[in-house]
Amino acid sequence: MQWVKSLSFGLSLPLALLSVAMLSAGCCTAGKTPLFIASGPGWHVQEGQALWRPRQGYPEIGGDVVMASHEDGRCLIQFAKTPMSLVVAQTTGTNWLIQFPPAQMSFRGRRQPPTHFAWLYLHAALTGVALAPPFRFEREPDGGWRLENTRSGETLKGFLAP
Repeated sequence: MQWVKSLSFGLSLPLALLSVAMLSAGCCTAGKTPLFIASGPGWHVQEGQALWRPRQGYPEIGGDVVMASHEDGRCLIQFAKTPMSLVVAQTTGTNWLIQFPPAQMSFRGRRQPPTHFAWLYLHAALTGVALAPPFRFEREPDGGWRLENTRSGETLKGFLAP
C-alpha cells in the first residue's frame, strides 16, 4: 500500500510542474476547433516538400507541406505524411493554433506564439519578417529554405512551389 502513496505523489508533482509550464507559456490545450476555415477569395495556396526534425538528436521526418495564406495575414500550414496529417498550424494577427493529430494534442493562444513550435513562424519567415532569436532563417540557392530553432534544434527544411 505504501508504494501506491509514493506512486501517486510521484506522478502528481511532474503533472503539476507540466501544468504550470504550459500555463506560463501562454498556451493551453485546445479542442479540434480551427481558428478559421481557409476557403473563399483572397487565399494563395502553395504546395511542396519538407523535412522536419522536432528536436536536436531526433530523426528528420519527410512529408508534404501545404501553406494557404490570405491577404489579411491569416495562414494555415499542414505537414502530412500520407495518409495522415502530422502538424496543422494556423496563425492570425492575434491568435495561433497548432495541432498534432497523431498524438491528439493541440495548443492555442493569443499574441506572440511560443518559440518551441517553429511551424508557427514559417509563414512569417517566408514573407520576409525578421525573426528574433532563437530562430535562424536561410534561403537556399536552389529555391528552398531552412528554419532552425537554435535553442531546441528543431529544423524545417523544404521548398514550396510558387
